[in-house]
Amino acid sequence: MNAEFALNGPYDSSDPTAPVELAVFGSISFVPSPLVTVRAEVEEGTGRIVALTFDYKESTLQVQAFASSKGESIWESVLEDITGSLSDQGISVQRQIGPFGTELLAEIPVTKEKPKAVRMFAASGDRWLLRATMSGRALQEIEPRTFLEDFFKGFVVNRGELPLPPRELLPLELPSGAIAPKGTF
Repeated sequence: MNAEFALNGPYDSSDPTAPVELAVFGSISFVPSPLVTVRAEVEEGTGRIVALTFDYKESTLQVQAFASSKGESIWESVLEDITGSLSDQGISVQRQIGPFGTELLAEIPVTKEKPKAVRMFAASGDRWLLRATMSGRALQEIEPRTFLEDFFKGFVVNRGELPLPPRELLPLELPSGAIAPKGTF
């Protein structure tokens, strides 16, 4: 794990200082909050859960966990790929240093009239990368931004023993007893 975040999270599931009262969604777990709504993002066609999205005060934090090599962060190469892909689409990307290291700011076209501003950042752990995309009021307002950054620090990633190549999504699943909308799976 990045040394500067070792005591602040996000955490590896083997970390004895990791939170324990968690909502477990497969490889990603978090401390539930009554202030936050969680949604599972499902890939069309496969029904596979590919991301978790958290809504708080007109702000959104989407997270995905990826496999990485032991002792090596893949975030810099992921940043290069994201920057290249967005630039190829004519989207301006700005790099900055934030509380989790290097991050990207971009305005992604959602509709023809209004692009959506996003902030992308990540934390690396033992053989995993937890990537986040923040949007909404948290990009301009300190309270929702701080809340969602602190919420991100409380994530726990369980890499598991499944051999996966770097950048492969770690498996997500609904907790037992969760109610899924009809026709989602």
